[in-house]
Amino acid sequence: MPRFRVPNSASLHTARFLLDSNHFFSARGRWATFELHPRWSHMEPLALAMGAAWGAWCRRNRYEVRVVNSGPRARYAARMRLFDHLGVPFTAGILEHEEAGRFLPVTQVSDGASLRSVMADISALLHLEHDSETLAAVQYCVSELLRNVLEHAASADGAFVCAHNFAAKPPHRVSLAVVDCGCGIREHLSRTHPEAACDDAAAIGLALRPGITGALPGMYGAPDNAGAGLFITRCIAKGSGGYFLVASGNAGYRLRRASDDRQQEILLEDPLAERHDMWQFRQAWQGTIVALEIRTDHIGDFNEYFAWIRRNTPRRAAASRKVRFT
Repeated sequence: MPRFRVPNSASLHTARFLLDSNHFFSARGRWATFELHPRWSHMEPLALAMGAAWGAWCRRNRYEVRVVNSGPRARYAARMRLFDHLGVPFTAGILEHEEAGRFLPVTQVSDGASLRSVMADISALLHLEHDSETLAAVQYCVSELLRNVLEHAASADGAFVCAHNFAAKPPHRVSLAVVDCGCGIREHLSRTHPEAACDDAAAIGLALRPGITGALPGMYGAPDNAGAGLFITRCIAKGSGGYFLVASGNAGYRLRRASDDRQQEILLEDPLAERHDMWQFRQAWQGTIVALEIRTDHIGDFNEYFAWIRRNTPRRAAASRKVRFT
């Protein structure tokens, strides 16, 4: 039966274990199990958005979702509206004195109207009213990733987006994720790029290059930077010192956090030339997962940084170009 087991810490740091230890889309039985850790569970937007997309897939395919180890340990997941998307009531209650939060709860985006609604709420929900540079970076990433799903993923349930502003203690960062259970990167790209049909890892590597996936109609998009959305999003994560992850089918790519400021300033067109992890999973994710971190204490002039990236994509560059992000 479909199973989604959440480890005690489910984040970009532990993404490989989360993705490789589950049978998300098994086609047996009539029940689906969402299992939390029996003692405690730390869930970041990656796991929350994945859980919501998986829950929608289960319900669409007539699996009834059962939650194991619910209760007080799941209050955060309930506040993030995960149980709404699993179709399971949460009965333990949410403490009224808990902080209102610096988060965008898991939200389903299925059309332009719901995308515009999410974009309108980001500043207030993430408490970024007085941090215009971080807000611009987050808005770009969320807008581009959601548009990618709506235009390319052929997802019956649309996309599921979630974000959290971890501002209480260093490292200050916004973690965000956009997940779907659509056609996946390999299937989409193979229609126009036969080289992507080989395997999921090859398709992901291709999708992360500029000039591949089509025009960008997003808030910063224009026809002359066609297909640069995932590339720019990867650059934003790297330039701020954060993780960047794409997983689709049975493969996953994770850009490692830059170890120093000098590494952050070097942006490479080829994702495989970066410091990265490329994983092969035993069980495939039916769709696409994109998650990243934006280090809020590393952002300087976002518009200047973005303009530099656009001036240099999709033009192919043999040598890397340095740019200071802070």
